[in-house]
Amino acid sequence: MKALLSVFFLSFFVGISAQITLNVSDFANSGDTVRISQAAGTGLDFASTGANYTWDFSALAATSQYLKEYNPIGFASLLVFGTYGPVAPTNYRASYFNPTNDLPLDQLSQFLPVSLSDLNQYTKRMTDSITSLGYSISVNGQGVPFKSDTIETRYKLPLNYNDYHYSRGYTYIDLNPVIDFKIKQYRQRTTNVDGWGTIITPKGTFQALRLRHDIAEIDSVYQTFFGAGQWFGTPPIQRTEYEWFANGEKEWVLKATETNGTVNQVEYQEDYLGLDASLIESTLDASIGPNPAHETVFIDAKSPVYLAQIFDAAGRMVGSTSLNNVLTYSLDLNALHAGTYRLILSGIHGSKEFPLVKF
Repeated sequence: MKALLSVFFLSFFVGISAQITLNVSDFANSGDTVRISQAAGTGLDFASTGANYTWDFSALAATSQYLKEYNPIGFASLLVFGTYGPVAPTNYRASYFNPTNDLPLDQLSQFLPVSLSDLNQYTKRMTDSITSLGYSISVNGQGVPFKSDTIETRYKLPLNYNDYHYSRGYTYIDLNPVIDFKIKQYRQRTTNVDGWGTIITPKGTFQALRLRHDIAEIDSVYQTFFGAGQWFGTPPIQRTEYEWFANGEKEWVLKATETNGTVNQVEYQEDYLGLDASLIESTLDASIGPNPAHETVFIDAKSPVYLAQIFDAAGRMVGSTSLNNVLTYSLDLNALHAGTYRLILSGIHGSKEFPLVKF
């Protein structure tokens, strides 16, 4: 009898810590929603991993939240529905779409004679994979689809410890005949399932697989409305995404994004906390120009400004200048490559963010 009990308890505890497998049923489908918290990951180790590992992120404290929605294709515009809906070629029939910030539309649309908004990414959910089919952009209020010429595989299923896959995606966006403006996006993704074990988050404790995605992206933009038509490249994006998945959770239970060795974003599933995601409050009365700029951009403020910071499209700070509480300043851009950036001015009366294009 004791021998039987010993076998029972041994089997029970081994089962608790056993490796899990991820299948398509563990990923979201059309109509699902997931509540996501965002937090600073300062002082936490997101890179360490291995077999039967325990990751303790219970100390994370949310600073904002948002609801991630997996929208049915029927909610898309008629043109988009025809491109990604049930009448589309089989490999482009999307399961759902999500808002995304994969392309720097917020920065670029400031300088276009048309209104660009509502960038959405379209996903196909299949038994053997989760793929990215392309985008849609609202151009002057009308949703316009842009299929990826090369479909990127985000997840190759089923997923088990030590699995590996490589994928790439290529998307060409041409806004002609509305405007002579084009974007090329080229991405390479390498995914390793490099850990399994137990993850502890503010929501609870889960048996999980850990995935590491190494992503390299190069975007190019073509325009003719500032001088002669030309292509210019935005700063290359090199980032690592760490994701922890558990069975039945629809999405990763925690995700950390690392750029140049620094974790700059941590997101995880959590119950509703009454927090809303926010942007930098534009309380500083200031302006900049010219924009686009080549060598210099001029700052003109109504109250003293003490700091100017420039961030590239991947969120990396590429320039920081102390301004000593000035009202006007000539900011040198010669050290920057041509591309799109964010300029953040900080002063005694608050901060203000500007999109900035260097040509």
